[in-house]
Amino acid sequence: MINFKAFLMACLVASVATASAAQAQTSYERMRSEILERQQSTRSQIETLDEQIATYTRRLSQTTEEYDEEYQQFEELNRLISLQRERLRQMNRQQRQIQEEITLIQNNQAELRQRLTALMNEYKESLTYLYKHGRTTELVLLLTSTSINQLMVRTFYLAKFNDYLQGQLNEIEEARLQLEQSKQDLEASSERNEIALQEIQNETDELQGQQDRQQQMVESLKKDIASLESQKKNREEQRKNLEDAMENLIREEERLRRAEASGEVVVRRESSVSESELNSYEAEFREQRGELPWPVNNGTITEKFGERIHPVFGTRTRNLGVDIAVPARSTVRVVNDGYVYGIQPLQGYGEVVFVSHGDYKTAYGNLSEINVRRNQVLRKGDVIGLSGDENSIRGTVLFFLIRDGSQMVDPELWLEGARL
Repeated sequence: MINFKAFLMACLVASVATASAAQAQTSYERMRSEILERQQSTRSQIETLDEQIATYTRRLSQTTEEYDEEYQQFEELNRLISLQRERLRQMNRQQRQIQEEITLIQNNQAELRQRLTALMNEYKESLTYLYKHGRTTELVLLLTSTSINQLMVRTFYLAKFNDYLQGQLNEIEEARLQLEQSKQDLEASSERNEIALQEIQNETDELQGQQDRQQQMVESLKKDIASLESQKKNREEQRKNLEDAMENLIREEERLRRAEASGEVVVRRESSVSESELNSYEAEFREQRGELPWPVNNGTITEKFGERIHPVFGTRTRNLGVDIAVPARSTVRVVNDGYVYGIQPLQGYGEVVFVSHGDYKTAYGNLSEINVRRNQVLRKGDVIGLSGDENSIRGTVLFFLIRDGSQMVDPELWLEGARL
């Protein structure tokens, strides 16, 4: 005779197991969706880099009449190689994300196989029970009922048992379909992984070719050391001019603020910024170390901050900020609340906008268009102007620097995701 209490308990346990399995599958789908979103984001970055690489490649292929100095070609090639290195880094990142997806799918397959096996075993046990007892037992149970109430109760539980058997079959079919879909997902991900690995190999070979070309160009440039020494001195003089200009602007601004504090009438084109506002700008800037928004979208740093060993001279020079390669005439935005304390053209840097954020200062150079004026108060994200184009002194890049007190600091330590 059927033990109805035991049977009911088994049904409850099976229901809990089914809910748990459904929850696990939902978690797997969410995790895989997040991985796919990260892959798409990385692919978008690669596509942006492709556009910038294509621009530099076209420029390198143009005649020397448009680039009358071989050194200019060397600089363009240097930026191209930086972009290709970044593209290769992003491609490796994408491949790791695909591998992560494959591992997740494989783990899910193992869980689905285990669940399918468990469901099959449960169903076999149910069929074994039916074989031993048969439908005759069910009829006997109904005919031997001592009351209408008992007859209804037994009919109810027998119907539940039949529903339970059908439910087992439905769960088995669902698990089988999920396993089949997982196999298809794994096959598709494996194909994408193979493509990604091949792309990485091709990009590595292309990068090596560009580096070989650069080395040949270095050897050619070394033959004209006198001209190169002149360019080296020009770079050093340009850096010194930028430092001096920034220092003079800061001193002038401090003089004006002291004059205002002493009650002297100071004529400005806009209302001045109070000390409390400056302190607020400074505090906000300080809190954003490592999370500061980029001044341009889809930029890649091609000239890093700090000391650089020149590939031709072997000498050491210091870069005050970073060059960020972007499509020509990209929108440039201020990275934090502040005000413009200077706008000045500087040799080697083009038009430069200087912004004060209290003790922190930022500068935006090589601009092809400026949309702000001196003493203008800016809010984070306000448009300063447009980045350089093909006619700009540094090409299609934005020069960007950060000054903390009296020291220039590495923007990569401040910009969000720059060191990822």
